[in-house]
Amino acid sequence: MNPIKKGEIYLANLGDVKHTDIGKIRPVLVFQNDMLNRMVSDGLYNDVIVIPLSSKIRENDFTLYLPKRDRLEKKSVILCNAMKMISAKRLMTEEGVLTQLMPSEMEEIEKRVLLLLGI
Repeated sequence: MNPIKKGEIYLANLGDVKHTDIGKIRPVLVFQNDMLNRMVSDGLYNDVIVIPLSSKIRENDFTLYLPKRDRLEKKSVILCNAMKMISAKRLMTEEGVLTQLMPSEMEEIEKRVLLLLGI
C-alpha cells in the first residue's frame, strides 16, 4: 500500500448502503494521524479512520463544504458526523489522491469533530 497522509482524500469502497449508513464507492478524508498511517503502510495496522464526503450538499455544524478541485469531480461536503473506521484495503490508493485539504481546512474539520464529541 502506498503511504497515506492525514488530510488526503481518496476514493473508498464503503460497501452496500444499509438503512442510513453511508455506503458505495465515494471520496473519504483520511483523518487518523500519520503515525498510524505509517503503521498501515508498514503492514502493522489494518484500519483507517476516515470521514466520508457527499455531493448531496447538506451544510450544518458538522459538515465542511469543499468545492470541486484537483481530481475531486464534484462539489462536496465532508460529513464529520459520519466518521468511521474502515479496513485500509477499502481505500482505493491505486487511484491516487483526489485532493488534499489545506491546513486551515483541517483545522475546521478538527473543530467540527471536537464539537461532535462534545469536547
